[in-house]
Amino acid sequence: MVLSQSRWLRSLVAVLFLIVAVVALPAAAQVPANGVLVITPDRGFLGNAEIGDAFRTFAQGRNAELLYVTDARSEAVLDTRLAALRARGARTVTVLPLFVSAQEARWQQAQGWLQARQAQGVTMAYAKPYGASYLAVEDLSARLRDASAHGQRLLLLGYGAGSAAAAEAMRSELRRMGGFASTLAPDAIDATVYPERRVPDAEALRARFSAAVRAAQGAVVVPVALAPRADTMMEFTGWFASDLPKDAQLLASPLATTDALVQWMQRAFAQVALQQPAADSSRIGVVALTHGADWFWNDAIEQALAPLASRHPLAFAFSMADPPTVDRAVRELERANAQAVVVVRAFGMADSFRSDVDRMLGLDVESGAAPAAHGGHAMGGMHGMDMGGHGMEAGIAAAPRIRSALPMATVGGVDADPLFARALLANALSVSTDPARETIILTAHGQGEDAANQRWLDLLESLASQMRAIGGDHFHAFRVATWREDWPDKNKLAVAQVRAMVEEAGRDGGRALVVPARINGRGAADRYLAGLDFGWSQGFVQTPYFAQWFEKEIGKGREVLQAPAAVEPAAPAAVDHSHMQH
Repeated sequence: MVLSQSRWLRSLVAVLFLIVAVVALPAAAQVPANGVLVITPDRGFLGNAEIGDAFRTFAQGRNAELLYVTDARSEAVLDTRLAALRARGARTVTVLPLFVSAQEARWQQAQGWLQARQAQGVTMAYAKPYGASYLAVEDLSARLRDASAHGQRLLLLGYGAGSAAAAEAMRSELRRMGGFASTLAPDAIDATVYPERRVPDAEALRARFSAAVRAAQGAVVVPVALAPRADTMMEFTGWFASDLPKDAQLLASPLATTDALVQWMQRAFAQVALQQPAADSSRIGVVALTHGADWFWNDAIEQALAPLASRHPLAFAFSMADPPTVDRAVRELERANAQAVVVVRAFGMADSFRSDVDRMLGLDVESGAAPAAHGGHAMGGMHGMDMGGHGMEAGIAAAPRIRSALPMATVGGVDADPLFARALLANALSVSTDPARETIILTAHGQGEDAANQRWLDLLESLASQMRAIGGDHFHAFRVATWREDWPDKNKLAVAQVRAMVEEAGRDGGRALVVPARINGRGAADRYLAGLDFGWSQGFVQTPYFAQWFEKEIGKGREVLQAPAAVEPAAPAAVDHSHMQH
């Protein structure tokens, strides 16, 4: 009896061990295959603690390590960090450079170490530095909202150059950042860069820095640097504050808030992850951006795209690129756990609202283009709307962009897409009774400015040519026209011209078919052509081709997001880093 109980207990223990082992397998399998290494300059106790706060939030649920670069001694710490990542299952390491500029001496130094480890077989992928992100521009813009409205000059202060050439490159980068972050003209924005210690040209660069600070009369002066910050009494601003003119305004606030740095880490990591061969694109969310109207108008578009919602997280932003409306859609996709966002612009032309959408998503900053003249004054379709709780009277700060940890891209504009041509032909056939006697009149909204309106007429001619080529050649004729509806004098003339086309088409037993080249609906042809006999078809949304076009645009957006944009580190500059100290 005792022996039987003993065997039973041993069997029970064995079964429990197997259950525990099996249950443990999924947890082990969930160890992240990819590691993340955030690299940032050593700033001293308080500066490092502030970076550490952001890193710990970012690292939750990730296989992540943080490296502070001090000097040559940090190379051994790098090996320790990489070993820890590999011990937790990392096969690839994504490097996030938390530096304002790729030209900073400590990042240049770290790049040499990383290249050596790659040569030894460590697989790495690189995000662009923090300063290259539009989020860095938004961090600067947020600080500028604390500046007095009377400021007419901006002086940005950088830190960490390893040579005169690096300092000049960093100066250019900071001026560009200021152009996007402020409303000031380019000639009102300047920058100067403090060098790392004990590097070539250090004395001359310090003298140049001091001269720029002393000459900052009436300027808003903003450090844009991850500079030394041992505590609030021993930090970078203390090195130059006494040299500032009395009428200069110093914004000594931190480079970015903890939440903002977390957001940058999340976005930088997501961007690199999207570009990996095994990236899962099934969670790319989509914002449908198109003109809106009443419930029936909007519902027609939602119903046309309903089948796509089963394949993509989908949100709608019915507007003429209104930033708060688009922002609302982005937040909806964030809540749906999307991993990136494609904004599909369902407008007639590719350039319709393109610059506005680029700006609100920060794509203008990250495209490499120069800032628009007068920075935030060139807002296009921003309509002066406020997304950040600040009025437009905020002074020199540019209007806010949409902040998100999700990588974002925009595509769209129907133009003369072949699917649009097929939809127009299908719509013509839907109201046709005798094609050989019928004249198709393609109509569009049009523009007030004559050159812009001609572009619409040229577009309609291109669509008409496609329609003939894909089966519409049996119609009697094709004509094109725009209504120019928002310009009363030109609209009156346009209506008269279209009425003449309809009357001409109706001679000798013929008939006109008015086919609106519109995304949705039919327009006002019944009012403009009252009393005339004509066939009248629907818009793009009322055909299955609209959803096909939209799906195709999503694919283009996915390609943009997944295009190789992560950067390999450049060869480090020939600078002696061995003596660099705080």
